[in-house]
Amino acid sequence: MNISKIPLIAVAALSLPAAVLGQEVPQPLQWRAFGGVEHDSNVLRTASGQASDTVTSAGLGLKFDKRVGLQRFHGDVEATAYRYGDLSNLNYDTINYAAAWDWRLGSALHGVASADRRQFREVTTDSLTGGNRIGRRTERSEVLDAVYDIDGAWRALAGVAHTRASSTDPNSYDASPSVRTVHIGGGYEFASGTTMQLRYKNGDGHYTALTTPGPTDFRDQELEFLLHWPSATGKTAVQARLAHIDRTNAGAPLRDFSGLVGGVTVAWDVTGKTRLVAAASRDISGVGQSPGGHLVSNRIQITPVWKATAKTAFNLRLEHTRREWRDTPAGSPDQGRSETIQVFGAGVDWEPVRNLTVTGGVRRERLNSSIVTAGYRATVYSVGLKASF
Repeated sequence: MNISKIPLIAVAALSLPAAVLGQEVPQPLQWRAFGGVEHDSNVLRTASGQASDTVTSAGLGLKFDKRVGLQRFHGDVEATAYRYGDLSNLNYDTINYAAAWDWRLGSALHGVASADRRQFREVTTDSLTGGNRIGRRTERSEVLDAVYDIDGAWRALAGVAHTRASSTDPNSYDASPSVRTVHIGGGYEFASGTTMQLRYKNGDGHYTALTTPGPTDFRDQELEFLLHWPSATGKTAVQARLAHIDRTNAGAPLRDFSGLVGGVTVAWDVTGKTRLVAAASRDISGVGQSPGGHLVSNRIQITPVWKATAKTAFNLRLEHTRREWRDTPAGSPDQGRSETIQVFGAGVDWEPVRNLTVTGGVRRERLNSSIVTAGYRATVYSVGLKASF
């Protein structure tokens, strides 16, 4: 099971963008180097016999943004190494990137071609043994979107995408799906900058890491509504998604599911120095360790940020996730399984000199599970340094 994609180093989880601290981002190229140290009270995420360790990280990143005529190329790539003081078998490296080409042909036809990859630490609970394992999850996506400006504010939309997930743990909670999707739809853009889109998506996919025998192919159909409201009240911005997904599994109807998914994120500039970001989401996914059923995840996150001075900012992170395994067949190890994940984090970012940021933070994690031996608590303290040039 994946603990809400929590990064290993709290420096990354609690640091703020340079813009929040008042830094100017050089264009078109910006390098950064960073490092951190954290002490984790329960690195193996076990219910008993907890092992603590000190973890160091170091990395290098590059951000670029370049316009060539009507075209814009931008992205971010980052390589990080994580090293454990005692449990060296947990050492690992990550390469993350997000790159995009904002393309345009003439005045009416435009779109985005993008590719991204995210790697992060993953905690997996084996419902058969009740034990937790530490691994690394990788999520990739490639997307090509096209928009045609029909007349005035109306838009025609079309696109293709490929998403896939993999894990170093063969018992990945969602069986590591790979999905190819096409979509069509329409949109409307108001003079205020608010946009609305309605899209129909059809996807063909397969599970790459089922732990129970059976067919691996499935088909997704999804009707999706998207809203981007950049100035809801003058101080508030809203992003929202609401969709209905219907997954049918070839030759394995016990894995079929359907329902509403989506989420909303609200960013509120309470004062000139204080911002509050609140988000809620609901997701449905397949499961990898049962012959049938699906997983429903509901998540709430609140992140207030206070810019105390021109060089110092404080932030909090409050997160609550509820996960339920539904429609699992009788006798399945996941029958009646549920989990609650709670995360509390507090951090500070200090810019003593231009382009140099010092960070510090504490994070507490708690998992309550219907599998008694899977629950755990952990406390993580961290300090870090980031330089931009």
